Amino acid sequence: MKISTKGRYALQVMVEFAEHEGEVLSLKSVAEAHHISLKYLEQIVQRLVKAELLVSFRGANGGYKLAKTPSEITVAAILCATEGSLSVVTCMDKHVCGNDCHCRVRKCWDKLNALIDDYLQNVSLSKLLAD
Repeated sequence: MKISTKGRYALQVMVEFAEHEGEVLSLKSVAEAHHISLKYLEQIVQRLVKAELLVSFRGANGGYKLAKTPSEITVAAILCATEGSLSVVTCMDKHVCGNDCHCRVRKCWDKLNALIDDYLQNVSLSKLLAD
């Protein structure tokens, strides 16, 4: 598993929204604060809205804010929204090898995936702010 810039930026931006919980922030101000292209940030935010992690507001004072409290939003949810699967090997998701029943290392990947998922599910935005 390698987390792309989409995932990394999404996490940075979500921490920014958590720091300003309840406030509607413009994407332009967030993009400038984090030195991210506005167009690229728009793509990332679309995924976060679709995953119901952010809410959008239209109009002159429009922008975005968290859809839930920072304690309810996990790193796992953010990364899943932007990265899709967090599996450490592609064959775990797509069963590309066709050797599911006889794969001798599948249990190893299952356990590693479970450890990663458990960790990311237990790190919320509020925990990131506290650290």
